[in-house]
Amino acid sequence: MKKSLFYISITVIICILTFTTNIPDLDLWARLAVGSIFFQTGQVLKHDIYSYVPTKDLWVDHEWGSGVVFYFLINHFGEWGLFALKAFILLAIFILFIKIIKKQTNQDTAGIFYFIFLGFSLLPGIANLLRCQMLTYLFFTLWIYLLEKLRCQGNKKVIWVFPVTMLCWVNTHGGFLAGIGLVTIYAIGEFLNRKKYLKYFGVLALIIPVTLINPYGLKFWNYIIDASLMTRPGILEWAPISLNGPFHIIKGYKIHVYSGFFIFTLLTILVGIKLYLQKASLDWVRIILVVLLLYLSIKRQRHTALFLLAIPPLFYHQYVKLFEPLRKIIENHLSDKFHKTWAVLKYSFGYILLTVIFIFLIPRLSGSVFVDPAVYPVGSLEFIKQNNMGVNVATTFGWGSYAFWKLYPQCKVLIDGRYEEVYPDHIYYSAIQFSENKGDVQEIIKKYKTDVLILSKRKYSPADVLIFTEWKLVYEDLSSVLLLPKDKVQSFYIYPDYKNPIYYKEDLSRIIY
Repeated sequence: MKKSLFYISITVIICILTFTTNIPDLDLWARLAVGSIFFQTGQVLKHDIYSYVPTKDLWVDHEWGSGVVFYFLINHFGEWGLFALKAFILLAIFILFIKIIKKQTNQDTAGIFYFIFLGFSLLPGIANLLRCQMLTYLFFTLWIYLLEKLRCQGNKKVIWVFPVTMLCWVNTHGGFLAGIGLVTIYAIGEFLNRKKYLKYFGVLALIIPVTLINPYGLKFWNYIIDASLMTRPGILEWAPISLNGPFHIIKGYKIHVYSGFFIFTLLTILVGIKLYLQKASLDWVRIILVVLLLYLSIKRQRHTALFLLAIPPLFYHQYVKLFEPLRKIIENHLSDKFHKTWAVLKYSFGYILLTVIFIFLIPRLSGSVFVDPAVYPVGSLEFIKQNNMGVNVATTFGWGSYAFWKLYPQCKVLIDGRYEEVYPDHIYYSAIQFSENKGDVQEIIKKYKTDVLILSKRKYSPADVLIFTEWKLVYEDLSSVLLLPKDKVQSFYIYPDYKNPIYYKEDLSRIIY
């Protein structure tokens, strides 16, 4: 019964993490467009067809495989295909967490409260309908489990799994570099530990050639190296982590989005101090893993997920030992008749908490994709579509993928989320200025033949809109305003009602011609 209750609770956590957010990620539309083209042509596009500004000679799409998988699932199972894939990935990750924790001391796994908190901590990386990086999360966690199995048990039978999974990883997300880095950490760490390390270099010898099995060959690595060194200004998830936010707003209270990461970081530092004071033998694998992942997380918010996928499962038993003195103090001050009550409370607390969370979130759980008008310019794009405008559309950076997915081939866009794949640096930096309302925002729209401006109300105030003296505001919705050149404004337009819920749904399996 205890085991059944535990796994039922894990399933509930997965359902909460899967169905709490039904708003598509800003980049999902580009993935679906790539998938649609692939199933029509049987090929991967190597040249951009969606933008009206100069683009790179070769479009290296490091996520093309994800787009194919996403589109296939939607085409055969509808919207539920994406939810099912997300649930499967999360379930696999949590099962791997359980196995990694058990493997450390061959003891029972953590209580359900620990997994609730792990799920909450991972929210910044999974708080969307589905992103390609979730496949990196899955493979990264799987490789930690395999490396621990190889390290603790010397089970060389698992080595074949690395090249097989790398073939999938390298063609679905550029995060495969984290896998190479992970194996390298184990190789160097075991070398410094003066233990058998050659098997890890053997794994590297197997997986690195597999990375060349992609549609672009050696040119793929040229792109990956350049993309890894990009500074990516203007993109929050690539910025250094900050105590100033972002925040969750829960019942009016502000809770830092990365509070779970901060707590696990503190616990890990305390474990390190304790082991140092006890003069415990050094484990260089753990030391390098913690230091490197912590550094990457502080430097780039996006990398906190890798820290949380690796460190909490590996250090669970050390965390527990930190609280042993407190547990003994509590139990020593309890009378005999309260010991049983204390044991029941310890066991049931996580399940009670999960029940409360689930009941609280039930109204927010949804299995239907929702194009939120507060996030997307649904009305402005409908205005273009219904008035049959064959135009070049300048949108903010985040809206580009949705715009070309919805309007291509009728329209082309200034820029979109494929920025590092498709656009030269000077185009990207100019487009970021336009998106963020910084610098000379009219420079790029003057340089290229832009027919329509869709400006974000978050970045452009009514006073800012007046700067565009040669343009006229002809439409606005909840999140955007649409401007046309004054000399091209017509006397009659169809004005869609953006408040109509029909515009909040999209056919995710539409064919991109």
